[in-house]
Amino acid sequence: MYWLLPAHPSMVFAYRLVVVLLVAMMAPGPAARAAQPVDVRAEVARIQRLAEDAPRQALDRVAAARRKLGPDASYEDRQALLRVEAWLREDVGQLDASYALARTSLQLALDHGDAAGAALARLGAVREMIDRRRLDAAQAALDKIVKEAPANVSLTFKVSVERMRGDILNLRAKFDLALAAYLRGLRLLQGVPGESGKRAALYGRICQVYINADNPAKAIDSAKLGLAERPMPLRPLASLHFTRAVALIRLGRGEEGIAAFEQALATAMRAGLLGMEAAIRGNIADYYLIRHDYVRAEQESRKALVVSDKVNDQNVMQMARANLGFALMGQGRFAEGLPYVDGVIADMRKGKLTADLEAMLDEKGRMLERAGQYQQALTIVREQQALQQQSARVARDRAIAALQEEFDAHRRSQQIVLLQRENKVKDAELRNRRTVQFATTFAAVLTVLAGSVVYVMYRRAARSNARLKELNAQLEFGSTHDALTGLHNRRSLTNRMAGRIQDGRAERRDSARNGARDGMDCFVLMDIDHFKSINDRWGHGVGDAVLVDVARRLAAAVRDTDMVVRWGGEEFMVFAPAMDPGRVAGMAARLLEAVGSAPVDGGSCPIPVTLTAGIVALRPLPGEAFDWQCAVRLADWALYEGKMQGRNQARIVTRLCASAATVMAALERDGDGAAVRPLLALDCVHGPRQDAARPAPSAARDVGGGALSLLAGA
Repeated sequence: MYWLLPAHPSMVFAYRLVVVLLVAMMAPGPAARAAQPVDVRAEVARIQRLAEDAPRQALDRVAAARRKLGPDASYEDRQALLRVEAWLREDVGQLDASYALARTSLQLALDHGDAAGAALARLGAVREMIDRRRLDAAQAALDKIVKEAPANVSLTFKVSVERMRGDILNLRAKFDLALAAYLRGLRLLQGVPGESGKRAALYGRICQVYINADNPAKAIDSAKLGLAERPMPLRPLASLHFTRAVALIRLGRGEEGIAAFEQALATAMRAGLLGMEAAIRGNIADYYLIRHDYVRAEQESRKALVVSDKVNDQNVMQMARANLGFALMGQGRFAEGLPYVDGVIADMRKGKLTADLEAMLDEKGRMLERAGQYQQALTIVREQQALQQQSARVARDRAIAALQEEFDAHRRSQQIVLLQRENKVKDAELRNRRTVQFATTFAAVLTVLAGSVVYVMYRRAARSNARLKELNAQLEFGSTHDALTGLHNRRSLTNRMAGRIQDGRAERRDSARNGARDGMDCFVLMDIDHFKSINDRWGHGVGDAVLVDVARRLAAAVRDTDMVVRWGGEEFMVFAPAMDPGRVAGMAARLLEAVGSAPVDGGSCPIPVTLTAGIVALRPLPGEAFDWQCAVRLADWALYEGKMQGRNQARIVTRLCASAATVMAALERDGDGAAVRPLLALDCVHGPRQDAARPAPSAARDVGGGALSLLAGA
């Protein structure tokens, strides 16, 4: 449409003057503007609808609404706008501003005596602690807030509490408890109108739990349920596309995963969600790292780092730095990459993020090994094994505590039953005393009844004692045997070594009586090659099956008098007493052949498994400077010597070229054992030759970026 204007200059001026006068007449004056009230409830509803497609415009609108309210506005109106602005600023990644608004909301609630509003505002401080990975402080603060909260708290408070509980548990790798917390929050929102966005956000967090628990198929199912919620704000929509992309990548569907990442990235950029954009770019970089495309991984990592610096999101910044460091190391630029990686590892140690720390150490060790820096790689492997052993000990202690609690509960219930029966007997006796004056024959009947009750109690007590003996036997067996493989554990070997001197004297007397040669006590320490790769590729269930099958093969390959021990993780020990020195190499070959000759049945495909072993033999009566623990230490050195020389072999210490004290002192001085090699005579037995066409147990690398980034994207 075109506007026709007067042509003459004077007419143009007159026209403009009329327009100005009309505008001035129609515009309200200051009094009229001040008189216009703001319907905060309707405005908040409009802002929430606008936030579904344009969160930054919604943020501008809520800021304008707060300015219009003025200092005389009601507490409810001011609080409502504060809360919606804090939510929007968290959505767009302005975390510090969101935390400040939560503190303002808390002070406002305290000034007006609103206990429920103060409890909701205090959750902002918990959110800040979680984002900064202060998990212990966050859990303590959350417990205190819940304990002190009044009974009339809102539904938003209850759902937020469950969500934060799940976030803390998810970061601590307690995935079953985190899932339960998220599901409780989801049940609170079921059937509530207008809460589809919160339900979608909880589905996104459930997807993250399944991904962290290595169950990507369930994560995809949960993402579908979340995407079915309508209407949905852009943030949960981007989060669901994001977690679905991670799950697809885990399932090996790379093209679909990258497409889902692009959908999530486009949604996040459309909404101006900088934190989400940084997390998505970080995961795209992680994908290229897995494919060894280090140049593209570096490009995406640097983009993610720039965006994460803008939002000051520590979680995403850690992921971006880790990916950038590994991308640089993959290109051979170790001097540039190592500071990034070591900085992230230090932060993870400080935050006690065990699962992510194990993954970071594993990838750093692989990078160092690929670069030929074997000594540094060995140090990293030892730290990773220590973390794995610590996790195994925690799980074992938790299982023993649960069993003890079950036993105590059963014993308490039995005591209650016995007390109840005892009270009944006493009541019967009182009734008997009142009736004895009327009928002595009735007293005889009561005596028989009491005897019957005592007999029943005796029988029950006997059964309880039998059950107690059975439980004690189970506990004793569990304390000396490994729960997964059924082999002896370290404690069992230690107990046997305590009586080794007496056993050695008896064996020597028998050998002298029979005219036989003195035997040697042989210690064989073994480690499954590339076991971490088996877990990463086929899952921990297949890894457990490999451990069980290897244990079975080892037990079948030794003598009845030998002792097979699960030493820890994927390490095994064989203690072979009175072994003929000439048969040690044969025993080593037999063990390597038993495990490596045929692959383990992994269900969907055969899994090749080999061992590396270190072997040391002792006399039955050890000397003062070289006992069985020294032998195990030396066997451990021989084992890692075999690892350094290519694996699938046994290194046998056949002779000490110096005194035992000298050898052990050299081993303690020199961590990598370089000074020990000249003091020992070693023999090597190689395992069965592996078929080159057989699939190797390599796996997609997991540096822990996925677990860190998932919460950042939520």
